[in-house]
Amino acid sequence: MTVLASAMAVSPCPARAESKFALPAEPLELVTDEARFRSFAENVRTEVERLFGVPAAVDDRATLNLLLSTRVHLAHHFGDDEKAISTAAWIRTLQADPALRAFAGLTTLASVEARRQNPGAAPGDAKYRGTFLREFTRQLAGLPRTPEIVAMLRGQRDKIAGLTHAALLAETRDVIVPALGRRGHCGLAEADQLVRVRHRLVSILPIKNETLQALDAAIAARPTP
Repeated sequence: MTVLASAMAVSPCPARAESKFALPAEPLELVTDEARFRSFAENVRTEVERLFGVPAAVDDRATLNLLLSTRVHLAHHFGDDEKAISTAAWIRTLQADPALRAFAGLTTLASVEARRQNPGAAPGDAKYRGTFLREFTRQLAGLPRTPEIVAMLRGQRDKIAGLTHAALLAETRDVIVPALGRRGHCGLAEADQLVRVRHRLVSILPIKNETLQALDAAIAARPTP
């Protein structure tokens, strides 16, 4: 999934309580410095994959949601396209709302296609952005033409429109940092938050305009609820 599939609020679970990740830098530096983030992300990825093999973690719905959120963001970060697609598909099956279920994973599919057609290109590159726009527009065109879909698309548009570099840094500073306190480590929930912020900074913001353009076209092509 992408920015549109953010982590859900979760309750305490023994599987998560066992997970601790050393912070190689202050949170703000961690989400803005690739070298610092990568070592942290590799440790988180190893632990997340371990927890997928722990029945107590996977059987707990809240923990599963958290693991899937972290996994899909890390899959995008490391360019693991097959894992990104399969994880997005898993997330889709857990969506209770039909409109959200129809939408879930579409940005992942478009991002994967952009990477495959433009090997080595960063999300900010013109060719990557062009491929993403075409593929995301195509995916959205296949959604049902119902008032519920239009309302969902408008909600997704509002989320993307409000996404800025300053807002993501403010989230890190005002939400994540206080939660961590003076600890030199974080748990799985905070790790997911840090991974999500980094993903949005490097993978979602560069294609913000293209995402809005595709959403606007999809909304305009459907009846107003």
